[in-house]
Amino acid sequence: MFSLPALASVTIVPAYIGPGAGFALGGSFLFALAGILLAILAVLAWPARVAIRSLRGRGRRRDARARRVVVLGLDGLDPVLARRWMDEGALPNLDQLRRDGGYRPLGTTWPAMSPVGWSTFATGVDASGHNIFDFLTRDKLTHMPTLSSTRLRREAGRRLGPLRLPGGGHPFESLKRSKPFWTTCAEAGVATSILRVPITFPPDRFGGKLLSAMCVPDLRGTQGTFTEFREPATAAVDADPAATTGGVRLTLTPTGREGAFTGALPGPDAPDGSGPLTVPVTVTVDRDAARAVFTLGGKSFTLGAETYSEWIPVGFGRGSQQAHGICRVRVTSFAPRFTFYVTPLNIDPAKPAVPISNPPHLAMALAKLHGSYATLGLAEDTWALNERVIDEQAFLDQAYSIHEERRRQFLHALDRTPEGVVSVVFDATDRIQHMFFRYLDPEHPANRGKDVERHKDAILDLYRRADALVGETRARLRKGDVLLVASDHGFKQFQRGVNLNAWFRDNGYLYLKGDPQAGPLPVIAEGKRFECGEVDWPRTRAYTNGLAGFYLNVKGREHDGCVEQADVPTLKRELIDRLRGLPDPGRDGQEAITELWASEDIYRGPYRENGPDVIVGYKPGYRADWDAAVGAVSGTAISDNTRSWSGDHCMDPRQVPGVLFSSVPFAATRPNLVDLAPTVLDLLGVPAPAHMTGRSIFSGDGEAA
Repeated sequence: MFSLPALASVTIVPAYIGPGAGFALGGSFLFALAGILLAILAVLAWPARVAIRSLRGRGRRRDARARRVVVLGLDGLDPVLARRWMDEGALPNLDQLRRDGGYRPLGTTWPAMSPVGWSTFATGVDASGHNIFDFLTRDKLTHMPTLSSTRLRREAGRRLGPLRLPGGGHPFESLKRSKPFWTTCAEAGVATSILRVPITFPPDRFGGKLLSAMCVPDLRGTQGTFTEFREPATAAVDADPAATTGGVRLTLTPTGREGAFTGALPGPDAPDGSGPLTVPVTVTVDRDAARAVFTLGGKSFTLGAETYSEWIPVGFGRGSQQAHGICRVRVTSFAPRFTFYVTPLNIDPAKPAVPISNPPHLAMALAKLHGSYATLGLAEDTWALNERVIDEQAFLDQAYSIHEERRRQFLHALDRTPEGVVSVVFDATDRIQHMFFRYLDPEHPANRGKDVERHKDAILDLYRRADALVGETRARLRKGDVLLVASDHGFKQFQRGVNLNAWFRDNGYLYLKGDPQAGPLPVIAEGKRFECGEVDWPRTRAYTNGLAGFYLNVKGREHDGCVEQADVPTLKRELIDRLRGLPDPGRDGQEAITELWASEDIYRGPYRENGPDVIVGYKPGYRADWDAAVGAVSGTAISDNTRSWSGDHCMDPRQVPGVLFSSVPFAATRPNLVDLAPTVLDLLGVPAPAHMTGRSIFSGDGEAA
């Protein structure tokens, strides 16, 4: 359904569609040069900035409850699992935090997913106030899904001859609205250090430090495209798969020497539109010793079994017309067929093709201090595991390596930000639960044909590592500090997928081209899949993409809309009533959907019309299926989820709250994500802006909004 120019073999990852077709070359050198100049100016201006901040912060300090606020985000940490393992003594640091300060489940957002939740955390408003309703939104002209948070500006920047100069605007535009609390802090003279909070790309321009996270693209302009290389197929080994989601599989070329092969790693599109630029890769394989010698990007390295390379820098193009990326390599099989995996091409933080931090030189400084690090917004490669290109151990090794990079950056920020606010989000708690939740239930459909023993304690180990991070954080707290540990949602099993487009088709709300004008619809074979382009839009009244809910095809709003404005309320209520308690024939009629909410019943903000018309609350165990997420129509409305991605949270938000721990007691009995932004401001003595709808959890009324 989606492909990038000159990368037709790539099937873009469902729910994580890239914002554009790659980067125009010529940016890396100039952005690096601009970053160096800005770094010099920052050093020269440091005394003046300290003086100004001191003057601006005098009034604030009189009302401050804390000298420094540290917000440790653990994406997806589940209150049920956390309480269970705290009670069993497996999480001593979180348990001590619970006893010394406060602990509550934390109400999540409608819908319950990371881009929505962390945007609400940042701004203190719900989705209708910040305009992020899902990973995806729909293009009203084509009905096709597109990334909800960013879009590519084709003409951004000023030019000097063939070169694009920095300073003319970021090439990507943020679609998130409202004002994050760190901007308010900076305006009040409060020091801020914000690391990898989702939906912060492009980076906010404000008087603090920020390293972007979710929705930072890879060097190809996607949200993460891996590459697998294989030696040519023979009669003794299996043929290549017909299709791959989330990456490309390429065949190596033998050189004529025993065990020697060459290949070409694809990168961003060439400026002349001739296809992707490539860099050569050569490898010599010693199968008996289980060792391979690689040359990639001018760097040689040797790998054995089950080992990642260090970050390898690769440049595409020539001279100043060059884009720089980094990747890691892992041999996935020595025999009978040699294969190796290359991670998505992360933007090189030492030579970023586009700004990924504020100030721009921050990303480069962190690379200088700590070495190369993952910059991709969704850096843990879930689709490589879904496609079984890598195995569970390879995924864990990757996820914890990224976790360690972030840990170093976070502790560095803690040590160098003695007052103000330090906020960070760690993703491993989310990504590993997504991919390993099946181990918690022997009957999970995703267990078929997969290991169920080796990693059965992976999630418990994950929580123990999160607990250790909390312990390290507490050890660095000083007098006057307040620590908040928060997750944006919890987790449940994802056993069955619901394709509402198939249900709409079966019940006369969505039509495919060629469907009869009247009478029964043709029987569709199970597994059959129809793309958006095969939908008869002038006759279709309801459709879905993304993971949050569904849309009506409203006349005058969508292209080829057919639902009259006057009929919208009636059609909404009709669909809500029919879908509430939707029975699952494959599970003896048990309900798949517990509740649905019309947008006007839960949203009051100015961007309500940009979101789904109805939010769907799936019963735990159910979620929108993979085809529905990208707007496709499958033959069956409800089917087993057999992918490794076996846990989820895109369900009834009431069933997947997050968690909140505080180092000091708080008043709110039912805290919510929307309350955290005003809470941080309250602790620092900064008045909350009028647009924020949450309330501080330390307010005396006993309950936050």
